[in-house]
This record gives sequence, C-alpha cells and structure tokens, in this order.
Amino acid sequence: MLSLLKTKGAFDTFTSKGIIIPKGGKPQHAYQKEDNLQDRLQREATVLGTIQIMCCLVISSVGATLVSAPHSPRFSPAVSTILMSGYPFLGALCFAITGSLSIISGKKSTKPFATSSLTSNAVSSVAAGAGLLLLMDSLVALGTASQQCDSEKDYLSSLPYSEYYYSTVKDCLLTSASLTGALVVMLIFTVLELLLSAYASILWWKQVYSNNPGCAFSLSQS
Repeated sequence: MLSLLKTKGAFDTFTSKGIIIPKGGKPQHAYQKEDNLQDRLQREATVLGTIQIMCCLVISSVGATLVSAPHSPRFSPAVSTILMSGYPFLGALCFAITGSLSIISGKKSTKPFATSSLTSNAVSSVAAGAGLLLLMDSLVALGTASQQCDSEKDYLSSLPYSEYYYSTVKDCLLTSASLTGALVVMLIFTVLELLLSAYASILWWKQVYSNNPGCAFSLSQS
C-alpha cells in the first residue's frame, strides 16, 4: 500500500515518496536547506565584517597620517574640519566594532547577537553618513586653498626672478595634491562603509523580524 509508512529505528519515518521524516520533527531535506542557508549567511556576514574592519584600518591610518604630517597653515581649515570631529578615529572604531559583531553573529546564530549587529550597523550608517558630509566639506575647503596656490603660481610666473619663489609654490601644490589624495581615499572607504552598513542593516533586520527567522538562523535561541 502506498500509504503504508515504514519505520526505521525509533526516529526516522519513510513515506511512500521516499522523504525521510524524523520522528516528531521536520523532513531531512528541510534541515539540509536550513543548514545551507545558515552557512551561506554565515559566510556573507564574515565577508561583510571583514571588509568593515578593513575600512576601519584604512580610515584610521589615513587619519593618523593627517595628524602627524606637517602642512601649510593655509590648509589648516580643510584638515582641522575632519580631524577635530574625530571621525577618522571614533568612526573607525565604530566600524571595527560593527565588523567584529557581524563576524561573531554569523557564527553564533542567536537573536541577541543578530539584534546587536542590527543596532551597530545602523549606528555605523549614521557615522559614515556624517563622515561623508565632513569629508565633502573638507574637500571644498581644500579646493579653495588649492585655487590660491594656482593664482600665486600665475602671479609669480609674470615677475622677474620668479624662480626664487617657485619652490614655495611647488610645495603648496604638492601639499594640496597629497591632502586631496588622502581625503579622497578616506571618502572612498567611507562610502564603502556606508553601503555595507546599510546592506547589513537590512540583512540583520530580516533575520530578527522575519516571520520565519529559523530559515537561516536559530534566532529562537537566547
């Protein structure tokens, strides 16, 4: 009879379609699907966390370089805006914590860790957004200072013995180019962190508030 159930041991049940159903549990293929989804989400969380930690290292390194490197007073407004805010260090620390929590949450697969990752990624999104605005303001101020260097270069080139002042103008232009490069690098990784934090926030939101959270995480665990 097709409806006849054959039992194997005290736990497994075989249906007429060959699906193994553990006694009192779900079909075996359902558990395998959940395991695959959990493994995939764990890998994704690890990658996201690793890149966020990398963003932390790059931004903090560039910030430390800006603090230690000497620069002309004319560029002080452009540099002080971003440094006085503490973004290269406080923001980077926030990104490091968020990345670490993402990696741990992917391995622990519990609701408290998933909630912590959701909260930390939301905070990182705000921090990255604020840092993006500060960096754009610094680049605008730096562009104004660079224009002054260009105008001085044009003016001095029309004077006799302009070679005497050329080294000063050259240093001004080199400093401007170096600071612009540093701020652009920081801007790129800030945008990357903003996108990662926003994506991770959506990811963890789905895991915490999903109607079927167990499909990828054992969020019922505490």
